[in-house]
Amino acid sequence: MSNRRVFLKSALALAAGLSLGVHKASAETGPFPSNIVYTADDPGIWEKKAAIHLPQVSMADGKLTVQTKHSMSAAHFIVRHTVVAADGTVIGATVFTPEDKPVSTYDLPAKGEYYATSFCNLHDFWVTKFTV
Repeated sequence: MSNRRVFLKSALALAAGLSLGVHKASAETGPFPSNIVYTADDPGIWEKKAAIHLPQVSMADGKLTVQTKHSMSAAHFIVRHTVVAADGTVIGATVFTPEDKPVSTYDLPAKGEYYATSFCNLHDFWVTKFTV
C-alpha cells in the first residue's frame, strides 16, 4: 500500500507541476507523458480500456461527482479518485475497496480548471481535465 501512496503522490505532484508549466510536453502527448498518465486523448497502451477507466465528471446541486464506469472485484478494481485544482491544490480524495462503487463527490471551492483522477490496480493512472 505504501508504494501506491508514493506513486499517487508523485503522479499528483507531476500533474500539479505540469499545470503550472514546469514541464513542457510535446504536442503529440499533451500535458502528460505517454504511458505514465493516461487521458482520453492519449490512452497509450490501454486504448481499449479507456471507456471504463477514464473518470467521468458531472455537476449537480453545486456538487462534483466523479465516477469510473469500472467493475469492482478483488483482482481488479479502482483504488482511488482524486480531484486537483489547476494550481495543484488537492480538493479531495476517496479510496475504494473492491466492494465499493467507484463514485465520489466533492465540493469545489470556486469555478476554474480541475483534474479528476482514477487509479486502477491493473491499468494505471487516468486523468480527466475539466472546467467548471
